[in-house]
Amino acid sequence: MTTQGDQSSISDRAPATPGAVRNGARGGSKRRVVAWCGAIAVLGAGGWVVSRPHPGDLLPGLGSTSQDVSVVVGSPAPTSATDPNPFDVNRYFPQGKPVEVNTYKGKRSGARQSGDCAEILEDAAKKLLKDAGCQGYMAVSISRSDGKVLTSVTVLRFANDGAAAKAAELLTGQGAVARFVLPDATVAATPSPAPGAAAKGDPAPKVQAVRHYVTLTSSRFADGHTPATPQDNQDLDEATRVCSYTAGTAFVWS
Repeated sequence: MTTQGDQSSISDRAPATPGAVRNGARGGSKRRVVAWCGAIAVLGAGGWVVSRPHPGDLLPGLGSTSQDVSVVVGSPAPTSATDPNPFDVNRYFPQGKPVEVNTYKGKRSGARQSGDCAEILEDAAKKLLKDAGCQGYMAVSISRSDGKVLTSVTVLRFANDGAAAKAAELLTGQGAVARFVLPDATVAATPSPAPGAAAKGDPAPKVQAVRHYVTLTSSRFADGHTPATPQDNQDLDEATRVCSYTAGTAFVWS
């Protein structure tokens, strides 16, 4: 894995055992069939809104046994002979799988995906990646277990490793280059910063090139306050590093 940006205490290396990623990211084909058979799709603004039974439901359709709700806006790319593993947010970021590294614990909530990368990029990034050949994106909102810290992870897909590495180089240090996805799958409104500057309260995302993908990860406080203490900065940094690492391991074997 090629890592752009600062070093972190969490290793950016791929797991030694491929099965550890495959089991978590892809799951069994039978489970996917059952999940999609129970899906209810409603055409809404921005694409298909898919409501999937929570893994803890006893009987799909009779209500969840927990308060966890996940909304996905957009549709996965279809399976084909040339791409048997579609670019599907539910495949790479399963709703029922927690995000846990060291002391951090979180879960996926809202998610978006589309073949149009411009939907998720801020103006500066759209110009930078105009001819980069971005083939699509997926973005997820991950909430820390106490609900106080939100993290947005965006994954951009490219044709090959070289194109992804070049895009990551262009995006590193450019400020807020991806729109922040909230737990309800909407995107947060952001002010219009000066070229190359981050939106107020949003540090530049952590950028990684992973195979033919680029991950962009940033965190903020749910109540909207800007970091004011060393602990605040530590909380945001930990959430960003953990979620960036989690995204990287999901795509390293793709």
